[in-house]
Amino acid sequence: MGTSFTNLDESAAINIATHPRYVDENGLFNVVFNEVSEAIILLSIDPEKDIPIINDINYHFEMITGHSFHSIRRKPLFDFLHKNTEQHIIYDALKNRKSAFINCNFICSNQQILKMNMTVRPYNGDKTASRFICVFRVTKDNIQLKDEAARDIKQKLLAAMHHNFKTPLNGILGYSEVIMSEMLGPIGKNTYKEYASDIHGAGKELLELIDSLLELKELETTEFELYEENIDLVDMLKDCVNKYKNAAIKKDVIVEVSYVLNFPDFKGDRTRLQKSIESVIDNALKFTSKGGKIVVGLSRDENGNCVISIKDNGKGMTPQEIAKAFSDDTQLDNIYSDPSTGIGFGISFVQKLIEKHGGSLSIISAPGEGTNVNLNLPENRLL
Repeated sequence: MGTSFTNLDESAAINIATHPRYVDENGLFNVVFNEVSEAIILLSIDPEKDIPIINDINYHFEMITGHSFHSIRRKPLFDFLHKNTEQHIIYDALKNRKSAFINCNFICSNQQILKMNMTVRPYNGDKTASRFICVFRVTKDNIQLKDEAARDIKQKLLAAMHHNFKTPLNGILGYSEVIMSEMLGPIGKNTYKEYASDIHGAGKELLELIDSLLELKELETTEFELYEENIDLVDMLKDCVNKYKNAAIKKDVIVEVSYVLNFPDFKGDRTRLQKSIESVIDNALKFTSKGGKIVVGLSRDENGNCVISIKDNGKGMTPQEIAKAFSDDTQLDNIYSDPSTGIGFGISFVQKLIEKHGGSLSIISAPGEGTNVNLNLPENRLL
């Protein structure tokens, strides 16, 4: 390919993110980039090698190809296209700053080939800048096969959890409790008793995790029922905060409750609602640094509805991370690309449970500015 692209000079290409036009256009992209249900790549042209380089990808692209932003960024686009893809058409469109639509075979992270339609078009704005948007759409057959395979895997996993996981785990909990309580006589050293307590605690956490996953699946069915009773929300929030008291002290994070006096009781599913609130507090604690603060609030909005808010001043979330949090496809994914996150089904579980109560869940966040999760519950459930 001897024809070269018309580019900015090298220094401008390297610092393209600071260009005013780029900033203006990406202001719009940041609003919708991770919200659309299409896979998108943002490209620029390498001024030295004269090839298209991947600058950014949205969450939907990550989901269908398995490639993460960090693993694919700054790499040539052609590295991910199978050799039978008509690269010369792409090259011609990029060289002449034209739009194009082609069929391509994309190489996923697991090396499988995904047949997709690819639309390429240049950015509007500076005519001297070689920057492009590529939109990928998986063919219908591939989507159907992927959905069927995902459903099959999920059903098998949940079936295994219900029997193959819970049965031996209940045995672990039972025997560790016998040792911990010295039911059959003293065990000698206290260290062994402490070990038994640790085993029991870890087993209990794992059992709660399995139950939550199974319940998340149940939430998606029409047969799901709420076990409703009258709830003192102030007492419930205090119980939720007290559960994380020791973890917060260890991490040097303040967790407090803020509420309106004489708040009316609420009619709902106590156990599941408490589990939802604890899930959000647990997540906030993970991403709030030493010296930080988490406020669990209870109030009513201007329409009289009940609002339970969990607000922290931690690391915050990017638009892409928020999109991931609300996606059903990330229930077993790491939302924040952080090993401390664990299984990322929390927000999905909470959202579905709040919706079963006739309410909604919302997140307000920005990187470095903390996160505010609101559980909005309808006024007609207040007594």
